[in-house]
Amino acid sequence: MPEMDGLDYSHYPDVTAAGDLRSALQHEFDSTGMLLRAQHVESPGWVLTHAVVRAGDRHVSVHMTSGDRAFGLDFWTPGFQMAHGHTADLRDAAAAISMFLDGARLRQLGATWPFVSFGPFAEAFERGEAEAIAFRWQRLLDPPPPRARHLYGLHDFLVAASGEPRLRALYVFTSHYDLGFRRSVPNGQSRALAWVRPLGEGRYLIAGADRRQLYPDGPMGRTGWDTDSVAGVLGPAPAQESVALVLTAMDRDVQA
Repeated sequence: MPEMDGLDYSHYPDVTAAGDLRSALQHEFDSTGMLLRAQHVESPGWVLTHAVVRAGDRHVSVHMTSGDRAFGLDFWTPGFQMAHGHTADLRDAAAAISMFLDGARLRQLGATWPFVSFGPFAEAFERGEAEAIAFRWQRLLDPPPPRARHLYGLHDFLVAASGEPRLRALYVFTSHYDLGFRRSVPNGQSRALAWVRPLGEGRYLIAGADRRQLYPDGPMGRTGWDTDSVAGVLGPAPAQESVALVLTAMDRDVQA
């Protein structure tokens, strides 16, 4: 195999002998009696170095890493990455893949294969979407140190919004300095319903589903707080009033 993407193929003699990662991984499945099918990824540039394995609504992406020998694994349910890991042993990687695709819980997967890691949000999501949404709200309201700088500007709004049941039932997330709301945790399963941008001094701009409304026409780098509000944007307003404006923006989009 030719050297590419900084990979040292001398660390991957099994992959070199098989011809690509998909073939090497399939060999491990076949030799251990695992009824799984490794597939090439869609990107032509990654055919030799990446693979994907699917079963039901789960899949695991596998790739070769540069430097010392290691296979990276990303464990997915639809739209949400549950866990990740690195191991130098392709047979162990195959066994961990099989266990996850067979429906194993995260703690069971991590206990059996310590190279697999996951976070408390993934565990909350595993228990149910409502648990994940509640966990996310709690982390944003009381983030562990070191606190992200952009959360300081959003804090007053988040405190006010946490008392509104319609908003507290939604998944809340940040994108750069903006706060978004959507119905589902997995990205792509539901669209954003509203956006909030902190302006400083406890005031906020509100937009509906179309976040572009927060970006007025003009030179790159201009922001929504150094220009007049544009059509479709509500505010600026203090935190409690901004909560009402978010609900207004959501209802307006539903009726449109």
